[in-house]
Amino acid sequence: MTDRMRIRLLILRVLVLSLLVTLGARLWVLQILDGERYRQVAETNRVREVVTPATRGMIVDDEGQPLVRNRTSLVISVNRSTIDRQADKGKAVLDRLATVIGAPLAELEQRVRFCSATVRAPCWNGSPYQPVPVAKDVTPAQALAVIEHPDRFPGVSADLQAVREYPNGGLAAHELGYLAPVSQDQLDKQGDEKGYHLNSLIGVSGLEYTYDDALRGADGVERLEVDRFGRVAGTASTTPPVSGDHLVLNLDLDVQRAAEEALARTLDSLGGGARSASAVVLDVRTGGVVALASLPSYDPSVFVGGVSQNDYAALSDPANGTPLLSRAFQGSAAAGSTFKVVSTAVAMQNMGATGDQTYDCAPTLQVGDQIFHNFDGSSAGPITLHQALVISCDVIFDKFAYDAWVADGGLRNGRGPYPEPKEYFIHMAEAMGFGRRTGIDLPGETAGSVVDREGAKKIWEELKDSYCRRAQNGYPEEPDPAKAERFRKYAAEACVDGYLYNAGAAVQFAIGQGQYLSASPLQLATAYAAIANGGTIYQPTLARATISPDGTKVKPIAPKVVGKLPVSPEILAYIRGGLSGVTTEGGGTATGVFADWPSDMVPVAGKTGTAEVEGKGDTSWFASFAPANDPQFAVVVSIPESGTGAEYAAPVAKEIYQALYGVGRPGALPGGKPPAELPKLSRDGTFSAASGTPAAPPGAAGTTAPGAALPGSVPTGTVPATLTGTGPTGVVLAGTAPPGTTAVSGTPGAGEQEARARGPTGPG
Repeated sequence: MTDRMRIRLLILRVLVLSLLVTLGARLWVLQILDGERYRQVAETNRVREVVTPATRGMIVDDEGQPLVRNRTSLVISVNRSTIDRQADKGKAVLDRLATVIGAPLAELEQRVRFCSATVRAPCWNGSPYQPVPVAKDVTPAQALAVIEHPDRFPGVSADLQAVREYPNGGLAAHELGYLAPVSQDQLDKQGDEKGYHLNSLIGVSGLEYTYDDALRGADGVERLEVDRFGRVAGTASTTPPVSGDHLVLNLDLDVQRAAEEALARTLDSLGGGARSASAVVLDVRTGGVVALASLPSYDPSVFVGGVSQNDYAALSDPANGTPLLSRAFQGSAAAGSTFKVVSTAVAMQNMGATGDQTYDCAPTLQVGDQIFHNFDGSSAGPITLHQALVISCDVIFDKFAYDAWVADGGLRNGRGPYPEPKEYFIHMAEAMGFGRRTGIDLPGETAGSVVDREGAKKIWEELKDSYCRRAQNGYPEEPDPAKAERFRKYAAEACVDGYLYNAGAAVQFAIGQGQYLSASPLQLATAYAAIANGGTIYQPTLARATISPDGTKVKPIAPKVVGKLPVSPEILAYIRGGLSGVTTEGGGTATGVFADWPSDMVPVAGKTGTAEVEGKGDTSWFASFAPANDPQFAVVVSIPESGTGAEYAAPVAKEIYQALYGVGRPGALPGGKPPAELPKLSRDGTFSAASGTPAAPPGAAGTTAPGAALPGSVPTGTVPATLTGTGPTGVVLAGTAPPGTTAVSGTPGAGEQEARARGPTGPG
């Protein structure tokens, strides 16, 4: 053997020895060092989990009336781990079951198969050891056919399960929301944190989404031991389910019903098309949402057990009015003359106007080459701001806005630098909550828009290319040649100088018009509630408290203050006085609507509004609060493509007040106050209204609007539950106006139909 061969053998021996040492070390690590961990993994590998869903908590109104509850349903389920052991994989059993429940065999086979990347619904997305529900709401006879013949239906069971029920149909559907199966993405991101399982149902809309953690409770888990063939050999552990908490709302079912019914009657009278409408009722002392109505609505029960693709498409179709969208807090539009409370505050707080000065309510105001009109070019001559609110004079507020625009440098297109613009109207609107979300405890709220000079420039930079293309190519899709040419001229102007915040935009903003302002009914109600209560801005809140399943633990949801109006108490009192005159004084834009209203007992302060939309009908608005001398509720109504505020929105608001205070009908809230206490949970799991005299909730003290009571009003707490017949001091509740008022029969005031002039930019 040569030296070279000896070296090779030595290297080979060292290599073999190294491999043996490495293998031995690895075996030592696996069996000795990490042995316990791998034994636990192996143990876990032979345990399977079966989930028992927890009973979801109820959602009830302020008096304990159920809005969402659970009902029992007879459900037939198939256990795959049992039928798969049969020679035919359970086909004969499924065939017999299909005959019993009246379903095709192919459909049953689809329902019990497991979902995967290649197998789509219908299929089972839960645990292989979880019984698969194949038929819900079966008859007792069908259930007994399974229970009494276990030999014919091995692996098939029939039992009672809880399913979500909506006893009032589509009432408050947008607020309540619905459930849907958990998605794989949610399982991956939040499964461990929230205890989700493959077959979990979770809230995906409305209150069901916002308070899902409290309502859902904790699912029960049974850990089954299985052998290497997947057969169940025993039970390793069992964790019982824990029911979810109940949710008590500020919302009142009867007020909600009254609002939706009033809106529905108005839409029926308008007729035709996919019309929409909305209404908001807030407790001005707490921000509690007493009603939040939007039409068209939908029945949440369509989502129980899974919604079909056709049904979902219909609920999302704009041709049907997009029933899934709530116009009350997810839609926004120009607010019309209801916005004049903002402009009045600016004039008095920032521009030196006083309550006893008079201003010319001329028929027109010329700004450059644009002319802005009052309704029908009417003129009221020199009047105070109080009267300007009462008759809704546009020109006075137009002039304040124009003067502020000039003081800020006008177009600011010459040589600079310019001082920072004061933009009083913009800042007051933002301070009152416009242009940002209110924070209501519902998902998907719109922020609306308040556009200042800087924002206008940013919008122009985004749309400049579109404006310039339209200036060249026009609007061939517009059938009206005159309108198409007008749009083209708007686009041509915007292409060149659309970045300038022109006087027309500023003037229209002050009367709630134009492309630089949009607000939701909820935002407007929040602003009016703050004016009513003396300047406190509350976060609107639907939920009032959560209550444990046994009623022993109550978690109140306290009112939340989010801001204060930058307006003096004296100016707010002046504005409230002007709004009171809208429904009671001669020439008031809503005196015709409230001519037969018992203003001596429940004075209503409000403001009509008529917002114009290019190419569509006017949006009717009415924003209000009552009692005017000691405000409790704010009511806002919006009806797009209808007409003036006095003609459509104000009568709906009146019907809501009738329900609130029992005028000509039973009152929804005894004494015209929200319940002071939470409803009581009985031993049988149902709620009952708490006894006791209604009063302001804790923490609401000090929010009552300052100032003396209006003439002829009654002291707080004396409003009866129902007002019928003839009221005191000769107030007739039907047909005639109260003494000292003038009925106008719905005739709009000087500015009720807003200025027809348009800004220099058309559709982009």
